[in-house]
Amino acid sequence: MATFCSCADTTPAPSSARGRVKERAVGGRCAVLALLLGTTAFAWAGGGELTVRLGKPFPNLEFDELVAPGDYAALGLPPGSFRLADIQGQVLVLEFFNRYCLTSWRQSLQLESLGKLLGPGGLEGKVRILSVGAGNTAAELRQFRTEQRITYPLATDPRFDRYNDLGEPGGTPFTAFLVRRGEVWTLADSHVGFYGDAELLVRARVLLGQGTAETPEAPDAEGDRDTAPAAVDAEVRAFLSRVAGTTVGIEPMELSGGTRVFRALGPTGSPTGLYARLATRAPVCDLGHRIRFLFAFDDGGIARGFEPIYLMKFGNELWSAADSARFRARLVGRRMDELAFDADVDAVTSATMSSALVYDELRRTAARLRESQKNASGPTPAR
Repeated sequence: MATFCSCADTTPAPSSARGRVKERAVGGRCAVLALLLGTTAFAWAGGGELTVRLGKPFPNLEFDELVAPGDYAALGLPPGSFRLADIQGQVLVLEFFNRYCLTSWRQSLQLESLGKLLGPGGLEGKVRILSVGAGNTAAELRQFRTEQRITYPLATDPRFDRYNDLGEPGGTPFTAFLVRRGEVWTLADSHVGFYGDAELLVRARVLLGQGTAETPEAPDAEGDRDTAPAAVDAEVRAFLSRVAGTTVGIEPMELSGGTRVFRALGPTGSPTGLYARLATRAPVCDLGHRIRFLFAFDDGGIARGFEPIYLMKFGNELWSAADSARFRARLVGRRMDELAFDADVDAVTSATMSSALVYDELRRTAARLRESQKNASGPTPAR
């Protein structure tokens, strides 16, 4: 298997929080690690697949030790081995890094800055930081701490055991944002690659502000083809009934190009001229997640209803009821094929990209509806 690393014979690496750089001969060690471990211990551009989904309990990883005695106090722990569930606090910023990864060197300065911002921001004790050296020994991490002048807690994972417990995170630095739910930590967000201190702080504040509210599970890559059809049918039927103002039945249909929609049926089983689509869209930005929402329209391509299922703002904060109501008011009654997104008036505050994706989905659906109506049969029953 090919292994990529960000090392050369004389790799420049940041040496302090002031950004000074010195030459470090780590190329030989990089090559040895790559040959012995045969794994992507270093940052790469691709993404991986985790064994845990957003909104679900995070693995209760166990660690043998922290690098320094003071690290235990920073996490509210007694000395010795520990599990993640033992860490005190409401939000945990958990990073996996490798000390020979250049991006991890840059990221360490951001985490150090975050730690210094927690106290003045009133977040000390509520937001905790733990950084895990994937493939690194305690001696290597102590040297890393001295060179980088960092003070946040470090744990060892010399054989990648804890890193591999997560599935395939996609490289380092990998940052998981965990929120406490009772006795367990729940995965609220994750990110591969560099992350600035301001973004780290905003994400922690947003998650802390959600309190004990449940983190919704992110939609999967399957899009419309949900793994629980009965649950989807019930959700769509309830949505269309609210839009129609009366109880309706539903029938799955397909528009041109295989676009899946649901047609509302009256008491006698006849079409009412009202449709709904359960849409899932991939994020525009690497900091976002897939979004999911419902919208209703009629035979004339007029938007008749809108309901968010998983829509996020900056910092991955859920849309509020007020956000949804304002957005719905901008959509309902308009021709979907004439929707022209204007960020200044149409976007939910701090949710410009997801707002634009909703508009785009309605326009695309309108085009497929028109194509279907050009055929004598119109929308066809879904296979």
